[in-house]
Amino acid sequence: MEDLILLVEDDLQFGETVKDYFISNGLSVLWAKDGATAVLLFKDEHPKLVLLDVMLPDKNGFQVADEIKKINSAVPLIFMTGTALSENDYNNGFQKLYAENYLEKPIKLYAILAQVMSLLYPPSVKTYNGNNIYINIDNQQLTINDNIFNLRENDIKIFSVLLDNVNCSVKRSDILFKIWNDNRPRLNNALDNSISRIKKILKDFPDIKLKTIYGRGYLLSILQ
Repeated sequence: MEDLILLVEDDLQFGETVKDYFISNGLSVLWAKDGATAVLLFKDEHPKLVLLDVMLPDKNGFQVADEIKKINSAVPLIFMTGTALSENDYNNGFQKLYAENYLEKPIKLYAILAQVMSLLYPPSVKTYNGNNIYINIDNQQLTINDNIFNLRENDIKIFSVLLDNVNCSVKRSDILFKIWNDNRPRLNNALDNSISRIKKILKDFPDIKLKTIYGRGYLLSILQ
């Protein structure tokens, strides 16, 4: 389910309010009231985003986030907190766990929804410009310098993920989760076929290389 999110909140009244508000705005919500349940739901259901309270009854939100990120390091994660956080907590959340944001309670429901929607449905236009290489992604159309290519939906999504991580390797499992919300072996052929089609396009651009890193994933490099 593409718009499925995981809400982790032990405050019953607040959790119910957030869940109902999200559902009324067209989202599908899994609600976990403790950390252990959150991790199990994440493993089983593969939600597209996690909204996570820092203070939980069994384990804290940082511990839960660490377990979730080990399953899928690419999933967007937003922390919520009702208490003041230390500098170390902020650094831990942003630098180690790669959280998208912290929201401090009390939080307006529309503010939470705006954050969630911006991550679930980012703008479809993306641009890279550097070293005489211009790349533009607009829906399913890829432009490289003056050359225009119409790609399949998943091909353009995969290329977009790689472009977001240009000159850094991306795990195969992270791409599978990002595109299909699933990393089971049955999807390997689909990913391999998309990568092959993208490589075929890039062969005419020697300054842009897409490398397969065996046993890990892929690396899109652009000559600096």
